[in-house]
Amino acid sequence: MYDRSWSSIEVKRSGWLFIVLIWPAIATATDVDVNWSRLFAGEVMVKALRNEDGVHGVRALFAVTAPREHIWATLVDYANFPRMFPGIKAFKVLEQGREGAKLWLHTPVAMMNYRYVLQRRYVEPGRRLTWTRISGSFKSIDGSWRIRDTPRPGVYLMVYESYVRFATFIPAKLVLKGAKRHVRRMSEHLRAWIENDRRVE
Repeated sequence: MYDRSWSSIEVKRSGWLFIVLIWPAIATATDVDVNWSRLFAGEVMVKALRNEDGVHGVRALFAVTAPREHIWATLVDYANFPRMFPGIKAFKVLEQGREGAKLWLHTPVAMMNYRYVLQRRYVEPGRRLTWTRISGSFKSIDGSWRIRDTPRPGVYLMVYESYVRFATFIPAKLVLKGAKRHVRRMSEHLRAWIENDRRVE
Protein backbone atom coordinates (compact mmCIF):
# COMPACT_ATOMS: atom_id res chain seq x y z
CA MET A 1 0.00 0.00 0.00
CA TYR A 2 4.30 -7.12 7.22
CA ASP A 3 5.42 -6.62 10.78
CA ARG A 4 7.50 -9.77 10.69
CA SER A 5 10.93 -11.17 9.87
CA TRP A 6 12.10 -10.33 6.39
CA SER A 7 14.45 -11.95 3.88
CA SER A 8 15.44 -10.97 0.36
CA ILE A 9 12.83 -13.37 -0.95
CA GLU A 10 10.12 -11.35 0.80
CA VAL A 11 10.73 -8.56 -1.69
CA LYS A 12 8.86 -10.76 -4.16
CA ARG A 13 5.78 -10.65 -1.95
CA SER A 14 5.75 -7.41 -0.06
CA GLY A 15 8.74 -5.24 -0.83
CA TRP A 16 6.92 -2.54 -2.67
CA LEU A 17 3.68 -2.18 -0.77
CA PHE A 18 4.84 1.17 0.53
CA ILE A 19 4.90 2.69 -2.88
CA VAL A 20 1.26 2.58 -3.09
CA LEU A 21 1.20 5.64 -1.00
CA ILE A 22 1.47 6.69 -2.19
CA TRP A 23 -2.29 10.29 -14.38
CA PRO A 24 -6.85 12.93 -16.91
CA ALA A 25 -9.81 10.69 -17.78
CA ILE A 26 -11.06 9.62 -21.22
CA ALA A 27 -12.87 6.46 -22.19
CA THR A 28 -10.31 5.33 -24.74
CA ALA A 29 -7.32 5.58 -22.36
CA THR A 30 -5.00 6.16 -25.30
CA ASP A 31 -1.83 6.68 -23.23
CA VAL A 32 -1.95 3.22 -21.63
CA ASP A 33 -2.32 -0.26 -23.09
CA VAL A 34 -5.91 -1.26 -22.39
CA ASN A 35 -7.64 -4.57 -23.06
CA TRP A 36 -11.20 -3.91 -21.97
CA SER A 37 -12.34 -7.53 -22.19
CA ARG A 38 -9.61 -8.66 -19.80
CA LEU A 39 -10.16 -5.74 -17.45
CA PHE A 40 -13.94 -6.20 -17.35
CA ALA A 41 -13.35 -9.89 -16.63
CA GLY A 42 -11.56 -8.85 -13.44
CA GLU A 43 -7.93 -9.12 -14.46
CA VAL A 44 -5.32 -6.83 -12.94
CA MET A 45 -2.86 -5.91 -15.68
CA VAL A 46 0.61 -5.12 -14.33
CA LYS A 47 3.57 -3.89 -16.33
CA ALA A 48 7.15 -2.92 -15.45
CA LEU A 49 8.35 0.27 -17.09
CA ARG A 50 10.53 3.36 -16.66
CA ASN A 51 9.55 6.97 -16.30
CA GLU A 52 10.97 9.85 -18.33
CA ASP A 53 13.96 10.04 -15.95
CA GLY A 54 14.80 6.38 -16.48
CA VAL A 55 13.65 5.28 -13.03
CA HIS A 56 12.22 1.76 -12.88
CA GLY A 57 8.62 1.38 -11.80
CA VAL A 58 5.35 -0.48 -12.10
CA ARG A 59 1.97 0.32 -13.63
CA ALA A 60 -1.25 -1.50 -12.73
CA LEU A 61 -4.64 -1.28 -14.45
CA PHE A 62 -7.85 -2.69 -13.03
CA ALA A 63 -11.57 -2.02 -13.27
CA VAL A 64 -13.70 -1.08 -10.26
CA THR A 65 -17.48 -1.08 -10.05
CA ALA A 66 -18.28 1.80 -7.69
CA PRO A 67 -19.16 5.49 -7.87
CA ARG A 68 -16.24 7.76 -8.68
CA GLU A 69 -16.83 9.70 -5.46
CA HIS A 70 -16.54 6.53 -3.39
CA ILE A 71 -13.32 5.49 -5.12
CA TRP A 72 -11.76 8.90 -4.49
CA ALA A 73 -12.92 8.96 -0.88
CA THR A 74 -11.22 5.61 -0.36
CA LEU A 75 -7.91 6.79 -1.80
CA VAL A 76 -7.84 9.70 0.68
CA ASP A 77 -9.26 7.79 3.66
CA TYR A 78 -6.16 8.10 5.83
CA ALA A 79 -7.87 6.72 8.92
CA ASN A 80 -8.08 3.34 7.18
CA PHE A 81 -4.75 3.38 5.33
CA PRO A 82 -3.08 0.67 7.44
CA ARG A 83 -6.07 -1.61 6.78
CA MET A 84 -6.21 -0.90 3.07
CA PHE A 85 -2.43 -1.23 2.72
CA PRO A 86 -1.39 -3.60 5.55
CA GLY A 87 2.33 -3.54 4.66
CA ILE A 88 2.66 -0.22 6.43
CA LYS A 89 4.29 -0.77 9.83
CA ALA A 90 3.72 2.79 11.06
CA PHE A 91 1.93 5.77 9.57
CA LYS A 92 1.16 9.39 10.45
CA VAL A 93 -0.64 12.22 8.72
CA LEU A 94 1.63 15.24 9.21
CA GLU A 95 -0.49 17.72 7.29
CA GLN A 96 -3.80 17.52 5.47
CA GLY A 97 -5.83 19.99 3.44
CA ARG A 98 -7.94 20.46 0.34
CA GLU A 99 -4.94 20.31 -1.99
CA GLY A 100 -3.23 17.25 -0.55
CA ALA A 101 -1.57 15.66 2.46
CA LYS A 102 1.88 15.06 3.88
CA LEU A 103 2.41 11.51 5.18
CA TRP A 104 5.14 9.90 7.28
CA LEU A 105 5.59 6.17 6.71
CA HIS A 106 7.65 3.35 8.17
CA THR A 107 7.88 0.33 5.89
CA PRO A 108 10.08 -2.78 6.25
CA VAL A 109 11.66 -4.04 3.03
CA ALA A 110 13.96 -7.09 2.87
CA MET A 111 15.28 -6.86 6.46
CA MET A 112 15.60 -3.08 6.16
CA ASN A 113 13.40 -0.44 7.75
CA TYR A 114 12.61 2.61 5.67
CA ARG A 115 11.17 5.83 7.08
CA TYR A 116 10.23 8.62 4.75
CA VAL A 117 7.81 11.47 4.09
CA LEU A 118 5.58 11.66 1.03
CA GLN A 119 3.74 14.70 -0.27
CA ARG A 120 0.42 13.77 -1.87
CA ARG A 121 -1.17 16.29 -4.23
CA TYR A 122 -4.78 16.23 -5.36
CA VAL A 123 -4.05 17.31 -8.91
CA GLU A 124 -7.60 16.70 -10.16
CA PRO A 125 -9.85 15.88 -7.20
CA GLY A 126 -11.99 12.88 -8.04
CA ARG A 127 -9.71 11.91 -10.90
CA ARG A 128 -6.00 12.12 -10.18
CA LEU A 129 -3.58 12.37 -7.27
CA THR A 130 0.20 12.17 -7.22
CA TRP A 131 2.88 11.69 -4.60
CA THR A 132 6.59 12.36 -4.25
CA ARG A 133 9.23 11.76 -1.59
CA ILE A 134 10.31 14.93 0.18
CA SER A 135 12.60 13.48 2.89
CA GLY A 136 13.85 10.29 4.48
CA SER A 137 14.86 6.96 2.98
CA PHE A 138 15.28 6.35 -0.77
CA LYS A 139 16.65 8.70 -3.41
CA SER A 140 13.25 9.28 -4.93
CA ILE A 141 9.65 8.04 -4.90
CA ASP A 142 7.11 9.29 -7.42
CA GLY A 143 3.72 7.90 -8.31
CA SER A 144 0.06 8.48 -8.97
CA TRP A 145 -3.48 7.16 -8.94
CA ARG A 146 -5.89 7.95 -11.77
CA ILE A 147 -9.61 7.23 -11.88
CA ARG A 148 -10.68 7.05 -15.52
CA ASP A 149 -13.89 6.56 -17.43
CA THR A 150 -14.55 3.30 -19.27
CA PRO A 151 -17.00 2.27 -22.02
CA ARG A 152 -19.13 0.60 -19.34
CA PRO A 153 -21.35 2.88 -17.18
CA GLY A 154 -20.67 2.61 -13.46
CA VAL A 155 -17.26 1.01 -13.98
CA TYR A 156 -14.03 2.98 -13.68
CA LEU A 157 -10.46 2.21 -14.66
CA MET A 158 -7.89 2.56 -11.90
CA VAL A 159 -4.39 3.40 -13.11
CA TYR A 160 -1.63 3.06 -10.52
CA GLU A 161 1.98 4.03 -11.19
CA SER A 162 4.98 4.19 -8.90
CA TYR A 163 8.70 4.71 -9.48
CA VAL A 164 11.27 4.23 -6.73
CA ARG A 165 15.00 4.86 -6.71
CA PHE A 166 16.79 3.16 -3.83
CA ALA A 167 19.71 4.82 -2.05
CA THR A 168 21.72 1.59 -2.36
CA PHE A 169 21.99 -0.73 -5.33
CA ILE A 170 19.37 -3.46 -5.61
CA PRO A 171 19.13 -5.47 -8.87
CA ALA A 172 16.22 -4.10 -10.87
CA LYS A 173 15.12 -7.55 -12.03
CA LEU A 174 14.73 -8.78 -8.45
CA VAL A 175 12.85 -5.69 -7.31
CA LEU A 176 10.54 -5.49 -10.32
CA LYS A 177 9.63 -9.16 -10.27
CA GLY A 178 8.55 -8.89 -6.66
CA ALA A 179 6.93 -5.50 -7.20
CA LYS A 180 4.74 -6.74 -10.05
CA ARG A 181 3.55 -9.67 -7.98
CA HIS A 182 2.86 -7.51 -4.96
CA VAL A 183 1.10 -4.72 -6.88
CA ARG A 184 -1.28 -7.25 -8.40
CA ARG A 185 -2.27 -8.47 -4.93
CA MET A 186 -2.50 -4.92 -3.61
CA SER A 187 -4.80 -3.94 -6.47
CA GLU A 188 -7.06 -6.93 -5.89
CA HIS A 189 -7.28 -6.11 -2.20
CA LEU A 190 -8.04 -2.45 -2.81
CA ARG A 191 -10.71 -3.25 -5.39
CA ALA A 192 -12.41 -5.63 -2.96
CA TRP A 193 -12.20 -2.98 -0.24
CA ILE A 194 -13.87 -0.40 -2.50
CA GLU A 195 -16.52 -2.67 -3.98
CA ASN A 196 -17.44 -4.19 -0.62
CA ASP A 197 -17.76 -0.78 1.01
CA ARG A 198 -14.53 -1.10 3.03
CA ARG A 199 -15.34 -4.41 4.64
CA VAL A 200 -12.45 -6.58 3.47
CA GLU A 201 -11.41 -9.23 5.95
